[in-house]
Amino acid sequence: MSQVISPSNGKLAEFSQCSSIYMDQELLLEDENSDTETVIAEKKRPKYKYMKFLPSALKHVTFNHRFSIQNPARYTDPGVKFNMCFKMVKSDSRLIKSVLFSYGFLHCSRKNPNVNVIWSNTHMPGHVLRSLLPWQRLNHFPRSVSITKKDLLHQNLCLLQKYFPDYYDFFPESYILPDDNAIIEKKLLHKNSFPPMISKPAASSRGRGITIITTTEEFRAIEAGGKNKVLLSRYLKDPYLVNDRKFDIRLYVAVTSFQPLVCYMFDEGLTRFAVEEYVCDDGTFSESYKHLTNYSLNKNSKDFIKNTDASEENVGHKWTLGAILRELKNQKIDTKLLMVRMEDIVIKTLLSIQSQVSAAVRSTGLGPNVCFELFGFDILIDRDLKPWLLEVNLSPSLACDAPLDAILKTKVVCDTLNLAMIPYVASKNILNTNSGDDENALEIPETDAVSSTSVSSVPPSRSTSPTSSASSRQKGYRKIPNAERPVNPLPISLRVKTIAGRIKFEKNRKGNFIRIFPRKDTYHLYKPILDEQDHRCERQDDALYKLLFQENPDEFEMDHDAIQGIHKELSDCRAYPATECLSENAISLLKEAISTADAYEMEKHKPNGKTLYPKALPKLRPNSRRRTVSQVTCDLARREARVLAVAEAKAKEEIQQADDVPMLSQVV
Repeated sequence: MSQVISPSNGKLAEFSQCSSIYMDQELLLEDENSDTETVIAEKKRPKYKYMKFLPSALKHVTFNHRFSIQNPARYTDPGVKFNMCFKMVKSDSRLIKSVLFSYGFLHCSRKNPNVNVIWSNTHMPGHVLRSLLPWQRLNHFPRSVSITKKDLLHQNLCLLQKYFPDYYDFFPESYILPDDNAIIEKKLLHKNSFPPMISKPAASSRGRGITIITTTEEFRAIEAGGKNKVLLSRYLKDPYLVNDRKFDIRLYVAVTSFQPLVCYMFDEGLTRFAVEEYVCDDGTFSESYKHLTNYSLNKNSKDFIKNTDASEENVGHKWTLGAILRELKNQKIDTKLLMVRMEDIVIKTLLSIQSQVSAAVRSTGLGPNVCFELFGFDILIDRDLKPWLLEVNLSPSLACDAPLDAILKTKVVCDTLNLAMIPYVASKNILNTNSGDDENALEIPETDAVSSTSVSSVPPSRSTSPTSSASSRQKGYRKIPNAERPVNPLPISLRVKTIAGRIKFEKNRKGNFIRIFPRKDTYHLYKPILDEQDHRCERQDDALYKLLFQENPDEFEMDHDAIQGIHKELSDCRAYPATECLSENAISLLKEAISTADAYEMEKHKPNGKTLYPKALPKLRPNSRRRTVSQVTCDLARREARVLAVAEAKAKEEIQQADDVPMLSQVV
């Protein structure tokens, strides 16, 4: 191990010597209060400091906040100094932009390749992935869509269910239309009554297109509806009810590597309730506010109660995960074992696509630190306290409609970016600096109205030469060696060492995330799945386990039948409702997972006699919203299109109302 001396506080920080052409060259323990310090390191190997994101940074770039008045540049200076840049692809998340703007990032157009962070709501094509350099960060893994698209999720889970039927028993019986029409004809349509089934378009989100069908005629209508794939799942008629209402749980899961698998689950989530009381009656299935828990649907109900105070976690139709767990605990339910079962579902779901994602990463030559991903897992609990996986969201909603959303999702985003380990680098996008400086003359307000400021009012560039830029000569800038993309893939041993180095320093970076895989004991539960998914016999997960825990997983003494029995206990919630009902083998392997499950049910939003949390995301100062000229042009065009669309919709509505008047008089 080598040592790095921080001149600002004189502390010593150890970093891993795992170096390669792909990695960021340094894994450094930062002091979150020393955001602008320069790291003095060995001359032989350049070292890079990683950014540390904190939710409190938003206070320094907002209007009329005491922090923004006293020290507005506390967090923005490093980002401006190092010319940190980001771009959004098919995404306009205000939360993501607010967090990055608060750290001095420059917003570039989506065509600009020289950015530090790419935040996308879709997967990137192969040629883009092949062009990414080791210091860049992308918020998606290639082919992770295999679990976020409903039909592909079903196919992958069913595939592993054939090999491990006792392991994969956490998703409802489902069929894919039109692929499984013949199977449905044989198994369902010959019966006198059609069982309730929930129909979801395979590629939809936010509750769009969801219906519950109970008759053969309704099935025929969906069958004849078109060529788009539809997932038809058995409707879970016996959900666990709280206040006589159905609910589901949104879990936030971060993945920093798929092979070897490294995943984290946030210790807080959201509980979404149906607006109306649940009634299991065939005549009520058309009433979506009774049977569907999607927030996007229920918020439109006149009876929807919106959360107005983040300290009130159990008020309204959206609670926190901790609030529902505390409610269940009051009902004498073993909430720790319940959360362990949810973690088990998350791990098995991610392992179902491990080989696919690994092959895609290998074919595109991506480095071990480039990709990270934030998933949203939706879980439903039935009357036997068995958790069921409903779906996995590729880009979970980051909209902050309520105070709970604002505080929770800001923490999720900051901790996810910390796990991504974004390095300070300077030589890659110096050309973006000039356009960013020019654009700062445009102070476009954050309202939806079209600004009167035009792009033509931008002053001419002071310099177009990278070498003449004053910022490029600032002390502390370090040029990146080997700026070109390497051709040969990283050796497996170095890749695993790089990932192990990141895990060793996760304590200061994971925030409220809990690493659920790999763990020392529960790792052995998933060894059969890992071996099945390791098609190339690379054994990267085993190598990572050896580095982290200094043990050989092959020397673990428990036969396959005993491990299979533990999975049966995790699946059979009726026979094993509490921890004391489990076998000794199960308790020994789940001991660590159960002990860390306390974090999920802790109360995290105590008011302390003051209003601690904002009602919504804060409004940023215009000069903190740094954008390139091309991005300003794009934003102006988008706003004009939005205003035009609103005007057209209003005109169409007026015409419709005018047409209805003579029809009404004719009827009278």
